[in-house]
Amino acid sequence: MPERSRHLVYEFGGWEVDLGRNELRSRGAAVPWGVERSRFFVVLVQSAGELVTKDELMARVWPGAIVEENKLQFHISAIRRALGTDRATVRTSFGRGYRLVGDWTIRKVNSPGEPVALDPVQMPIQPFSYQCTPRPGPN
Repeated sequence: MPERSRHLVYEFGGWEVDLGRNELRSRGAAVPWGVERSRFFVVLVQSAGELVTKDELMARVWPGAIVEENKLQFHISAIRRALGTDRATVRTSFGRGYRLVGDWTIRKVNSPGEPVALDPVQMPIQPFSYQCTPRPGPN
């Protein structure tokens, strides 16, 4: 049986960032936030509390694109809204960049939608038979 692929889930204080599903969850419930915000959060969580400069963040989220800083601020603000009362886990270093604080742990899980290998089941093959029953015609 082939080994199932696995992906990472980052966890902290009831929050989960599931990289395989591009999903943020609060105590198991999905929090809507979109793919771009997911990319931002992944860059921050993978930096393990280190400062991520604005330029680095924009280059990793939008590689090769010219992006204005207000677009970055818009997405950081949306991430903070999604985090609700835990919004302070995204810290701003004014004029420099952002960092994600907290003791985030990493867990590996099976990828969603992976096929499950089952033992084949033998079904008896029966010949196909078809009988035509004439309909009564108009009298």
